Amino acid sequence: MKYLFTLTLLIFTLTGCSQLIEKKASDFGDQLTQSMLNFEDPATVEDAMPTFIILLNSMASQKNAGPSSKLATAQLLGAYSSAFVADEKRQKTLANLAFTYAKEGSCQTDKRWCNIEQLKGKDFSTFVNSLKKEDVPLIYSYAGAWLGYINTHSDDWNAIANLQHCKMLLELVITFDETYDHAGAHLYLGAIASALPEAIGGKPEIAKQHFERAIELTNGKSLIVKVEYARRYARATFNKTLHHKLLTDVIAVDPKVPGLTLMNAWAQQQAHQLLSEEDDYFF
Repeated sequence: MKYLFTLTLLIFTLTGCSQLIEKKASDFGDQLTQSMLNFEDPATVEDAMPTFIILLNSMASQKNAGPSSKLATAQLLGAYSSAFVADEKRQKTLANLAFTYAKEGSCQTDKRWCNIEQLKGKDFSTFVNSLKKEDVPLIYSYAGAWLGYINTHSDDWNAIANLQHCKMLLELVITFDETYDHAGAHLYLGAIASALPEAIGGKPEIAKQHFERAIELTNGKSLIVKVEYARRYARATFNKTLHHKLLTDVIAVDPKVPGLTLMNAWAQQQAHQLLSEEDDYFF
């Protein structure tokens, strides 16, 4: 059960990162975040991100650190570890730290969030029902860090048991604002629904609905959606025609879209890799 699903979906969840940074660093954070998001070379960003992480971590680890710096650090740690770190031990270390900061930052922001990972059944449902549309950034940030933790602890059934709670949070995001972070909640839910083969509980058709809705909401401009649609649905259902079309579409377009350029460039690299494996996979 190691790595139930690969959370490349956390890649570059920097969109809201600068908005969460403490005011004293907000201008710097916004400029740097936007620079990263609109940079076309993922390798350069990969080299640069550790410096930014150390900077944010130094702020978040202070005794008087506010929730904004902790939540921003959690997001950046999740994005970096899922996109650029292959070593499982390092992934787990970074995911643990990201989830710790997400929990602390959320609790400081709103006491309702304190220790929600320990809630069960009706208690968790009651918590979810108390949330409002204005809570969407916090819901989405927390769910992303929680999924990163579950992903790196997929050999722990106690962690896996919380996957349903993550789904509830993401479904709430869709209810309130399904366009948030380039339809990111649909992307997460598509990955979750396709995490297992259909024979043992996977729901490929539900995954398909989420991926197609994300494409619709982003007007096809978020290329990572099509890559994950191909990787998770087309491969799982052995649909070579769909797989090929999705990936060739990704490669054919200009990746430069404000706020999505970096993600799109990374998606095109992934598309080339998946296409190179196509004939071996669909034998």
